[in-house]
Amino acid sequence: MKIFIALFIVFFLISAPVSAKDKFLDIQEIESASGIKAWLVEDHSLPIIAVSFSFKNAGSIQNSKEQQGLAQLLSNTMDEGAGDLKSQEFQKALSDNSITLYFNSSRDNFGGKLKTLSRNKDKAFELLKLALNEPRFDAEPVERMRQSNMARIRSSKGDPNWINARIFNDKLYSDHPYAFNSGGTLTTLASLTPEDLKQHHKNWIAQSNLVIGITGDISKTEAVLVLDDVFGNLPKQAKENKIEPVNLINENKNFVFEKDIPQTIITAAMPSLPMDDPDYKALQVMNYIYGGGGFGSKLMEEAREKRGLTYGIYSSLFNPELTNLIKISTSTKNKSVNEMMNIIEAQMAVIKNDKVDKETLKDAQSYITGSLPLSLTSTDKVAGILVSLQLDNRSVTYLDDFINDINAVTRDDIQRVANKVLDPKKMTTIMVGNPENIESKETVSELPNVE
Repeated sequence: MKIFIALFIVFFLISAPVSAKDKFLDIQEIESASGIKAWLVEDHSLPIIAVSFSFKNAGSIQNSKEQQGLAQLLSNTMDEGAGDLKSQEFQKALSDNSITLYFNSSRDNFGGKLKTLSRNKDKAFELLKLALNEPRFDAEPVERMRQSNMARIRSSKGDPNWINARIFNDKLYSDHPYAFNSGGTLTTLASLTPEDLKQHHKNWIAQSNLVIGITGDISKTEAVLVLDDVFGNLPKQAKENKIEPVNLINENKNFVFEKDIPQTIITAAMPSLPMDDPDYKALQVMNYIYGGGGFGSKLMEEAREKRGLTYGIYSSLFNPELTNLIKISTSTKNKSVNEMMNIIEAQMAVIKNDKVDKETLKDAQSYITGSLPLSLTSTDKVAGILVSLQLDNRSVTYLDDFINDINAVTRDDIQRVANKVLDPKKMTTIMVGNPENIESKETVSELPNVE
């Protein structure tokens, strides 16, 4: 019965017309007495509350080359004891009250998520407040998490996809902080101390860079009080350290890390559009048609369905704070790598030179708009989206406008944006394996930012 109800809700959301008066999500912009702002979606149908929060520009981008992995280690240890509660006591309090609390670090941002039953909300907010304001960073949990991260690196060193990612960052970003290993290196992790964690926390966990999304069984009146109670004691201002956007390098180059495996792992990337570009919606539809649509995409049809060269090939839009890329990822037999690269380039030419047919455009638009409700199927997912929209500087009406904006994309828009973005001469390609018949390749012999 639950599955049936869930499917009915999704079907209703997909099929219901969107008018100017409708709201995809009833998002309320709220502000506490002390000026802390958040986005709130009330939903009293289930006794669950979720809070998602992020500290903008507080992620690994703020770690020096000598402190790679610091933000990652901070995310591992902020829930390992806080206030008077040591690690085991803190974790037991979470478990005994069915509270989910964790922190995460991305390349740009640092944040976390809280999920609790309504009846345990007071305890949940108390523990979140402690973790944010009074993390302990005791020696034992810090060392335990350090060793866990180092073990992860050692076990990943043989993974061709992980190798590909390390080289990708190095070759595209050079000496920019994006080139560093956000998960740390064996050397830098070994040198990090509790004092380093405390300093990063002091510098970047503040109200000035804080973004919050709240959803579930909580009223606006109560949510406003929670903002001041949980976040009100954080420092007002984060440290200022502006980092310049990335200047991509190594365009039109192939880098190969030779590894004795039957298939070559391939990642290619080229400059793309920022999310605030007027053509970004057209880019989303174009990307779906080119390679983002799975079995419905041109790349998958040509490389897998027609030629059987791969199990999968995908393109995706990648928009961290300081660069914008379109990425293509696949793998194929070593002897087929050259043929695969020709397909990638040839399908760029197809979508640039010929307008997509009406049915292809309609199918892409239907999938993109129809899949939106599937990203809102849980309380914590909704809270996460509220934060993502704010981090991307979207308006509170963005979701309301999204379907109409996607459906307004034309065949001419697709062709125009394809010619703006798809350029194989600007592509940087990373290969891990033993690819055959690849011209103008540069061999990579050592993994950067690992040891």
